[in-house]
Amino acid sequence: MRFAPADAHAAVFDHFGVAPADRPTASCYRWAPVYRTRVDGRIAAIKRTAAPLTDADGLAAWLGALADRGIPVVSPLALPVRNPAPIGRSDEVWVAYPWIDGRRYDGSDADVAAAGDLLGRLHTVDVPDDGVPDLTWPAPDADSVAEDIDGLRPVVPPRDLHRLSAQLAAFTAETLPAIRDAGLPTRAVSLDFKAENLVYTVDGPVLVDPDNADRAPRLLDLANAALLFHNDRPEADALFDPGRWAVFRDAYTRRVALTADERALWPVAVRYMILEWAVWTLIDAGRHGEWNVEPRRSFLCDLAGTDEHRFPL
Repeated sequence: MRFAPADAHAAVFDHFGVAPADRPTASCYRWAPVYRTRVDGRIAAIKRTAAPLTDADGLAAWLGALADRGIPVVSPLALPVRNPAPIGRSDEVWVAYPWIDGRRYDGSDADVAAAGDLLGRLHTVDVPDDGVPDLTWPAPDADSVAEDIDGLRPVVPPRDLHRLSAQLAAFTAETLPAIRDAGLPTRAVSLDFKAENLVYTVDGPVLVDPDNADRAPRLLDLANAALLFHNDRPEADALFDPGRWAVFRDAYTRRVALTADERALWPVAVRYMILEWAVWTLIDAGRHGEWNVEPRRSFLCDLAGTDEHRFPL
């Protein structure tokens, strides 16, 4: 996937007052338009955020509250213009965040533990989040299930296709209601907590891409991190191994006292995220030819072959 060119977003740079000399030529991130530039005298990242504007404003308020409590997340810059702002297409809202200087995740136990600790802090801090949109629960029908299976068939090994197909067919009757109707602890969660969305500073990791947030069971956010923390890392060839998962889990649970219901439903939550997020990742990778290149293929094979018992609590 190519880096998105910047020239299509002149109106965005105009809104945020980016001088012509400070306008980049392309995104600094492969998977979405994210532009490193200067806004109101500060180095900033301009990117799309939640839409519509009411959702973007709710997200911004939540991020600001987190930052005020000392949680290391980006929040929209205070500017003389609206931020976030609807610009261009009616379904697009853009935001300017401060640019965070630091390094990428290095795979060390220290970095894994710091990430688990941050997720735990995000899941326990008490801040207003009522403006963040509620998770829209899926409602798959027979056609959408068949479409997913057809998308998996060309890329997933037969043994994994058989298991995933059966679980997809049973999702609406078994997995979905078990999580949706359980009354699990719910809060604003990023639902995209992964290494590529963290920048490590001297003070620890900062969450720099929180824009996928919903109010959802925190258990789903933990399950998503277990499965996809290494997703999109160019060098990643596998999910968490048992040792690194134990480091991440232990750092997280030092912050979070999971309820009895959360612990009982943990395997179901992992299966839910396999069928919702991992399946989408596997299919989308097929569309972009990612199964043909290493180490991405190894990561995808590991993801396709995992099950709900891989990450014990």
